[in-house]
Amino acid sequence: MAKDDYHFERLTPINDIELKVYEDAINYVFENQDIKNVAISGAYSAGKSSVLESYKKKHSGLQFLHISLAHFQSPDLEEETKDANKNDHEENEGVKESVLEGKILNQLIHQIPSDKIPQTNFRVKRKINRSDISKSTVIIFMLMLMILYFIFFKFWKKYVLSLPDNILKSILSWSISQYSLLISGIILTILLGTVIYGVVKIQKNKNVFRKLNLQGNEIEIFEESNDSYFDKYLNEVLYLFENAEVDAIVFEDMDRFNVNSIFERLREVNTLVNIRLQKDDKKIIRFFYLLRDDIFVSKDRTKFFDYIIPVVPVLDSSNSYDQFLDLLKIGGILELFDMNFLQGLSLYIDDMRLLKNIYNEFVIYYNRINTTELDCNKMLAMITYKNLFPRDFSELQLNQGFVYSLFDKKDEFIKNELEEIENQQEDAQKSIDELKTESLVEIRELGAAIAYKYLRNYNWYSYSDDDLDDFIMRNLNGDRLKEYVHRKKIIEDRSSGRISQLEEQIWNLEKQKSIIKNKQLCKIINRKNLNTIFSITSTNEIGIVREFKEIKSSEYFDLLKYLIRNGYIDETYSDYMTYFYENSLSRVDKIFLRSISDSRAKEYTYRLKNPKLVVSRLKIVDFDQEETLNFDLFAYLLKTPDEVEYLNRFIDQLKNTNNYKFVGTFFDTRTALPEFVRNLNIRWPEMLAEAIYEKKLSEKQVWKYSIYTLCYSERDTICLMNQDNAISDYISNERNYLSINDDVYIDKLIAGFKLLEVKFKGIDYDKSNKVLFQRIYEESLYMINSENIQLMLRKICGIEDQEEILHKNYSILCSISDSEITQYIEKNITQYIEVMLQMCKGYIIDDEPAALSILNNFNITKEQNEKYIQFLETAISQIEQVEDSSLWGILLDNDLVDYSEENIIAYFEKLQGAEIDHTLVSFINRHDTILDFSGYDCIEGSKEQMFISFISCNDIENTRYEKLLSSFKLELKEFSTSRISDEKIDILIKISIIPMTKVNLVFMRNEYSDHVLSFINVNINQYVNIMDDEIFSLQELLEVLKWEVSDEIKIQLMSFTKQKISIMNDCYSTKVCTYILDNNYLKSDLPELLQSYDNWDKEMRDKIYALALTYLSDIIADPQNVSSQLKNRLLYSRELNNESRIDLLIAMLSDLDMEYVKTLLAEWGLFDYIKIFDNRSRPRFIINSTNKKILDAFREKGWIERYEEDANKAGFYKIKKRKGLRQLPKELL
Repeated sequence: MAKDDYHFERLTPINDIELKVYEDAINYVFENQDIKNVAISGAYSAGKSSVLESYKKKHSGLQFLHISLAHFQSPDLEEETKDANKNDHEENEGVKESVLEGKILNQLIHQIPSDKIPQTNFRVKRKINRSDISKSTVIIFMLMLMILYFIFFKFWKKYVLSLPDNILKSILSWSISQYSLLISGIILTILLGTVIYGVVKIQKNKNVFRKLNLQGNEIEIFEESNDSYFDKYLNEVLYLFENAEVDAIVFEDMDRFNVNSIFERLREVNTLVNIRLQKDDKKIIRFFYLLRDDIFVSKDRTKFFDYIIPVVPVLDSSNSYDQFLDLLKIGGILELFDMNFLQGLSLYIDDMRLLKNIYNEFVIYYNRINTTELDCNKMLAMITYKNLFPRDFSELQLNQGFVYSLFDKKDEFIKNELEEIENQQEDAQKSIDELKTESLVEIRELGAAIAYKYLRNYNWYSYSDDDLDDFIMRNLNGDRLKEYVHRKKIIEDRSSGRISQLEEQIWNLEKQKSIIKNKQLCKIINRKNLNTIFSITSTNEIGIVREFKEIKSSEYFDLLKYLIRNGYIDETYSDYMTYFYENSLSRVDKIFLRSISDSRAKEYTYRLKNPKLVVSRLKIVDFDQEETLNFDLFAYLLKTPDEVEYLNRFIDQLKNTNNYKFVGTFFDTRTALPEFVRNLNIRWPEMLAEAIYEKKLSEKQVWKYSIYTLCYSERDTICLMNQDNAISDYISNERNYLSINDDVYIDKLIAGFKLLEVKFKGIDYDKSNKVLFQRIYEESLYMINSENIQLMLRKICGIEDQEEILHKNYSILCSISDSEITQYIEKNITQYIEVMLQMCKGYIIDDEPAALSILNNFNITKEQNEKYIQFLETAISQIEQVEDSSLWGILLDNDLVDYSEENIIAYFEKLQGAEIDHTLVSFINRHDTILDFSGYDCIEGSKEQMFISFISCNDIENTRYEKLLSSFKLELKEFSTSRISDEKIDILIKISIIPMTKVNLVFMRNEYSDHVLSFINVNINQYVNIMDDEIFSLQELLEVLKWEVSDEIKIQLMSFTKQKISIMNDCYSTKVCTYILDNNYLKSDLPELLQSYDNWDKEMRDKIYALALTYLSDIIADPQNVSSQLKNRLLYSRELNNESRIDLLIAMLSDLDMEYVKTLLAEWGLFDYIKIFDNRSRPRFIINSTNKKILDAFREKGWIERYEEDANKAGFYKIKKRKGLRQLPKELL
């Protein structure tokens, strides 16, 4: 910003604002005579004065008199006021009121011209006009001269006449004439009148003569008195206001005194003054009060004031941002600031004057101290702080005050956090010590030791690891069990690398401590500790505690919090408070040098302002002290070749003290790393190896340091550092090693990897540098293992299908045969096979060419091939393509050969006539594919031999056995093979491998009797054709009769025998049954036939009816098994005589009811018997055997009570009926 471009803002009211409604409001005041006390209300800096000034400018015809009262109170006085008691407070209020009245009168007297208030008794010093003094002097002199002239006229005349005649006498002669005496008298009269007028005027206004009588009683404003001036000198006060000759008197800033009673006094004065003015017919005077809104706490203000004009603030927290932007734009410095900062700052500033002054002071500070590229946001924050808390700002320059105390006590704020971290470090170290203290290595050893120590009487040594653990857990209790569980966990943690994790945790905690110690105050403050930090107090050397109440109670305290919390006021505050001299030693640098002299080391991270200047104040021997260990100092030495002696001395101290803490922390926080690593490796080459072995540095630090070592150290230095392959082994095992961000290191890293013969065991691709990863791939700088192979195929070769990578790996490699990975693996095929077999998760689906390539690779061991086959799921189409026939059996065992006629034939021929082995049988049993051997020509005779071998093989699964033999389309004309399983015989019968001949039938009856019927069933027609009396079997016939074969076949077979055949319990056809009943009837079937009569068809029922007629006596003897239909048919049969029918009726009567019998008797024409059932009739029956049988049957049935020979009628029976027999219908009588 050029000097001519400086723009400043005045703090006085503005007189050119747009009034708008304000003008109308004030006009209304002057238009109404009854409005005399007017309040213009608004917050501080709302623009009240600007409104009135603008109105005055626009209405220049109106006269205003301003009485502005300012009130400022120092923090000390404020504290004293707060501590005062109530009585003192009331007394102070009284003093304030009198002081206010005095201030009002004082300003009023000095603003009214003295000539307008000549009668005032207030002592006022006025300016004396030289012309008035000269004029008065001349008048008095002339008056005295005229008086002397008249008194001494005679003497003067005599003197003039006595003079010699000359020019002087001629001149003076006019003064002795009578005319001159007349003129002198007139002049004397005028002068005397003027003097008398003046004396009378003075007496009238000043009451001089009375005052002379009351010497020492003059009025003096601000004399020591608590009495009200308005009350004591009311006439004088009214006189002053009455003669002010203005339209309005404006009272400003009276509300700052918080003395509301002054308004009552002024209202009284206003009333009295206007009464006088109205009596004298003069224009009234109005009092304008510029007040804040909260001067009255209730609605009383509407009673006090005649009219209130509210002023809307021109600035508050809602629009201060825009106002601030306008100021900064006008000043041309807006681009210096962060908009977010300005927005946050504006939320707290609501005073336009304050805003302007902040701007003005910033412009000055910016152009005076901005010589070191300071942050303008911080500078503006300091200016704001200076304006809001000027006293604390002043104390800050003296290392005192609230803000200084905040930064000075920063260590106390982080004390608890550091203690917590240190406790965590101690716990982690204790855990490490405990892990290292345990002497046993394996849980088995622990279990054996515990069992031997506490369980000697048990046979524990025979248990497995898991059983031993379970055994101990079950048999121990109490402290012994706790000991075992605790030590077991220690061993498990140590085995899982817990020590490394804890060491890494300690390093991270140390780093965290360093970060916390170097935290800015704004980073320390959070929601939890906010109130605690900002409630600090300060205790001086004599123990007086300062609570900073004046700051904490300020309405801008939250703004100060905002500035500090957000880092706008930070530890660099001193840079924004004074000038900077280039060659001066800063305060922080002095503190560091003093710490070396006092042997009180500062933190490594202690920030130096000018390390070069610090070094210039140090001696070479100082670098042997640990107090010189400082990051800024070390970084300067690394970057300054001229200071190599100091640098070497510095590094030697680190080496001699094994100060890995400094090395690690510097490495994490500084940027001068190339120089650091190069120099450290030269002076301390074993450092990195020791750090790796002894975990002196964190994993990240070791990783980063090794990268810088490979990039910036010489080859000889690197080889010297790689003690016992410490660095090469570390790099090879570090998964995240390639996660660098800068491609410029790649060539150097590759060269270093080759130098150290690095082979990466695993790589985290997501974190790795992709260019470096590509170079690792191209140079084959990785181990052949599952993870790396998958990674290279996926990321380099673009193979996304994980299943193919795992299970089709070699096929993928064969498809990219020219790639680096394929060539790398072909050179290490044996190692690759081991990895691939582990990677495949138990199954491989390589393409057939890839699989054959592996199986026929002479560099791969047979054991590897066999294991490969166990996992392979790809079938070889032609087994003969596998050159090593010893692998054929394994291929078949694993179903890795197509199930085809060629492969089975090839394998069978490999057996060279031996029986089919288990491998081939199992192979066949696992496949359902239907083969066809009929069209294949084998070695002469081998096809029939294989056919017979398959027939006699009982191990082939039945379904496969059937399909396999069927495919040969051959049969055994003469079957003579024994010991074939039952299932296989059934299959041979089913597929007609055994033809039906007399020889084969007889062999089957002898060797496989259980399968003869099946053999017959399948070949029933041939069986019938070859049947003769020699080979006929009744048992086979009876089975055939049960089959669903044609009745002709069954009848044809039955023709070979006359033996009786039962038709019961077998579902023979009607035709067969009738044939049997006609030719082979078995009488024992009769009862069942009679009983099942209803179930047969008509032809069979007729046959059974005929048999019933034949065997009627058997039925009469035992009628119970005769079906109801057959009974009915027999009883109604016309083929029976009466005696047979009656005998049949009597035999069946127990199963017949009365109605059925009556109907049957009617059918037979035996109507006399029907009358038995009628109570009205008395039938008589001739005595004979037939009637006797009937009557006996009726009596047993209960239909008659008894019968006897009729005494009245010889040769007849009479009957006695039972009661209850109903009357018969007439047609039956």
